[in-house]
Amino acid sequence: MRKSWLLIVLLGASMSGGLAGSANAHEGKDMGMAGMESGKEAVIKGELVDSLCYVTMAATGAGHKQCATDCAKAGIPVSILEDGTGKLYTVLPSKDKTGYPASVTSKIGDKVTLKGDLYENGGNHYVTAESVE
Repeated sequence: MRKSWLLIVLLGASMSGGLAGSANAHEGKDMGMAGMESGKEAVIKGELVDSLCYVTMAATGAGHKQCATDCAKAGIPVSILEDGTGKLYTVLPSKDKTGYPASVTSKIGDKVTLKGDLYENGGNHYVTAESVE
């Protein structure tokens, strides 16, 4: 009987901890990169790259520009590789049901300054393309 009671207490304590952990994770879900709120405006300086070639082959630069442009036109996500940190942010169109604006597709392989809203979901980092210069 004593063992059963101890098991019930331990099980209850472990479930409470799990629920508390879930609550904390949910509260943190609205927080993005390094504690920033999701949707916070940001300016990121870096190179626009196609995600597939960058992730699989580390392809960057002017020599990869045409391939990256073709990949983006084929639907492969564009990312920005942040100068100095090496962080990769998937670039999202600024509006639903639209593709990338010409300001993104024409500058793949180039160093740019991208202004947009930051988001994090499932450990992945995203930025909307509000403006690209």
